[in-house]
Amino acid sequence: MKGKNLLVFLIVLLAGISSCRKTQPPAINPITPLQSLINTDTSFSFFHRMVLIANETALLADNSVTFLIPTNTAFRAAGYSSGSVDSLSPSVADRLISYHFIPQLARPDSNGYAPYPTHLGYSLYGEKDTGAQIWFNGIPVTGDTIVAGKALVYRLNTILLSPQDSLSHTLGQDSSLSFSAELFRRTGLDTALAPGYFTVLAPTNTAWINAGYDSVGAIDSADLGTMLSLAKFHVLTGQYFSNQLTGANNVITLQGGSLSVSVQGGVLQFKGNGNTAPAGVLKANQPAGNTLVIHKIDEVLSP
Repeated sequence: MKGKNLLVFLIVLLAGISSCRKTQPPAINPITPLQSLINTDTSFSFFHRMVLIANETALLADNSVTFLIPTNTAFRAAGYSSGSVDSLSPSVADRLISYHFIPQLARPDSNGYAPYPTHLGYSLYGEKDTGAQIWFNGIPVTGDTIVAGKALVYRLNTILLSPQDSLSHTLGQDSSLSFSAELFRRTGLDTALAPGYFTVLAPTNTAWINAGYDSVGAIDSADLGTMLSLAKFHVLTGQYFSNQLTGANNVITLQGGSLSVSVQGGVLQFKGNGNTAPAGVLKANQPAGNTLVIHKIDEVLSP
């Protein structure tokens, strides 16, 4: 009987001890230096909001990575407001965030543009010029490189344009370039250029109309040999971002002729021998795939 009472006593005692044990609180993940930077730098608030919308906070872990962060000024210049950022779909926000994230430390040097694969799957390009200015896709870095834990952060005052899959897809996304899209489709250059490094100067529809091509049908009905030569005259043999072109006097086209290059009023311009006025760049540094760069221009170039 005594043994039985002792057993009961021990069971009750152990149960009491167990009930007195405090439940351990869940582990709290510390805020990483990269998270702290984006949380506290008010000039990054639009970007911070996009990271949350895209559900990409895992990218802010303390790893050896690189973030190119557009400032609020960059977003406003691109037409964003706090309200429009909040209304973005997760897929759109994720595309922008992913193209500005490089899953390695990116330290461009003075040997020219080098590719850096991004979280989006496409490469962007970085270089350091002779004045020690760092550029990504023709856009200058603002201020000093920021070290946040293991990560590097570059501040941008312009949003990098993310690429589409191909030249035809990229041109097709811009309704003002439908004439140029048809030119490159008809001549076969939309696929022929894909494997190499080229720069496409794409005239707007208005430019084509002013040059005498009043419709897409006019481009389709023109002599194919003439249109192929004209298309090649709008392709530079090499990948050129805008900052590389501002110091050039002339560039060689795929057609074999050359274009003079100038800058007037801060606008990059090209001029063929047959042009009475230069063509100004309206929108620069649009990647297409991994190797092509498109600059939208306001005149058709003439050999």
